[in-house]
Amino acid sequence: MDNYNQQQGNPYQQQGNPYQQQGNPYQQQGNPYQQQGDPYMNNGYGNNGGNTQPQKAPNIFQQFILAFVPTKYDRLTKVKTGSMIVFVTLLAFVSAVLSCIVHMINVSYIDVNALVSQMPDFTMTDGHLQLEEDFLYEEGGLYVYMTDEVDGFTYADAAEKAIAGYQDIILVGRNMIYIMQYRGETKTQYLGFEMFGRNKQLSKKRAVEALMPMLTGLTIMLYVFDFLAGALGYFLFAAVYLLFAMLFASLMKKKLEPAVLFRVAVYSKVPMFVAAMLLELVSLGGLTVPFLLRVAVTLGLMAFAIGKLPGNDQAQVPMTAPPMNPGGQGWQ
Repeated sequence: MDNYNQQQGNPYQQQGNPYQQQGNPYQQQGNPYQQQGDPYMNNGYGNNGGNTQPQKAPNIFQQFILAFVPTKYDRLTKVKTGSMIVFVTLLAFVSAVLSCIVHMINVSYIDVNALVSQMPDFTMTDGHLQLEEDFLYEEGGLYVYMTDEVDGFTYADAAEKAIAGYQDIILVGRNMIYIMQYRGETKTQYLGFEMFGRNKQLSKKRAVEALMPMLTGLTIMLYVFDFLAGALGYFLFAAVYLLFAMLFASLMKKKLEPAVLFRVAVYSKVPMFVAAMLLELVSLGGLTVPFLLRVAVTLGLMAFAIGKLPGNDQAQVPMTAPPMNPGGQGWQ
């Protein structure tokens, strides 16, 4: 009897566990959600079709080019803060240099020697101008007036002559000289005669020789100030545009970080900033882009760029259910 049982064996051991032979069908098939992959990859939610390598932020030159292509602003949103500041600073620096070149070209037509030769004799004593008689010179767009009857002149006095059609206005009083350039944009300079020093008496020739280097230095300081003010003003205006960018994103039902929208505002200003800069250079300061036109075009570029950004919109993303792990002996 024992031999019989050993020869036939246990039929259940010979056949084996059918569930073990077949295996877990869910393990063989695998997780269908893992096989299919993430259906939301490469759809604008932060992935590039499974490519985990981050896209390199554009350099300074690339930032300038991409600023004119609103459909590529998604790359500009990856620019680091330091790189963005350097970009705007360089832009303001180039603008200041071009403005200085325009200024040098505009004043080159003034024959200083001929102008001085027509001036009456005067002396500079203890920082005060003393003229034999008042002097008026009008030639083309240049207006020069000198008198010792008043201490000095103001912006309103120079602006009155600018409205009359003069582009370069030089007003000299007893204690100061006031200079205005009016070519699309207004630039003013002020110099007090106390800079010549007290207890000194200068003749006409000596005063002119001392005055010209001072005016040159003052002009350089003016454009350095324009450079710094231009860079700071660029970011201040971008902060104002940021408010409109947040409004546009809300209307388009897009969830975008304020840092992203601020970069859009910064780079949206570039096209019109460059257009105004080139127009000033070509026209030698005679023409400029109207302010309202610059605002309108910038807002239009900004809205278009925001519409093209692949940011998460406010629609609810469908959820995928995790695979179930039912209990029971046959499922393990």
